[in-house]
Amino acid sequence: MKKVLLIIFAGMLSFSQANANILGDASLTVGMGYNEAVFAATGQERNHDESGTLRTTVEEYGAFNEEFASFFIEAGNDQLSLGISVASKFNTPENISGDERTLSNAANRVSAEFENFMNIYGLVRIPLGGLYAKVGYASADVSVKNTSRSGVTYGQPEDLSGYTVAFGWDQQLANGFGIRAEIQGHEFDDVEVNNGVAATGNINYIKISDMIGATGTIAITKTF
Repeated sequence: MKKVLLIIFAGMLSFSQANANILGDASLTVGMGYNEAVFAATGQERNHDESGTLRTTVEEYGAFNEEFASFFIEAGNDQLSLGISVASKFNTPENISGDERTLSNAANRVSAEFENFMNIYGLVRIPLGGLYAKVGYASADVSVKNTSRSGVTYGQPEDLSGYTVAFGWDQQLANGFGIRAEIQGHEFDDVEVNNGVAATGNINYIKISDMIGATGTIAITKTF
């Protein structure tokens, strides 16, 4: 999916340059951002016995906040732009269960790491004091890190994907530099993994659903 996004964006850049006379004075903008985000989701674990019969279902709702950096590049004019952003990796808090006081009852530990968090988007400038709106398609690589008493590990989910909507304020400074403040909302598709055993071997499933998030960003830009 990441290669597809990059190919699409490269094509958009070529289209923008080839049609500069249609779009007006085309420009290229690059930027670096500091992000403060909060993410929330519902987690469900379904446990089966050796006959494949569902025995227990545990469901919880949780949220976490994280800070990370991002880099973005945009091509367009003073009305419309196409862009792509890439964020540095970040982690969920580690969930620990079990008795930490004795080695014979070592805890279960589970966390997730997000890498290659990419967002390809369209930006529309609103003629009102530097305001703008963005709509995009996002994706990320998710790695599940877990340690259990039984030694059984869960497989890795497929790429996480979803949609983003953002509103922001862009103030142009001298020499092509600028500053932005933005708030962005995220919604992601559901993902599910299992512990890799057969239905006759106590197969278990973990499903993450209703994943949403919000990110506030402060960024420095340079337009060429």
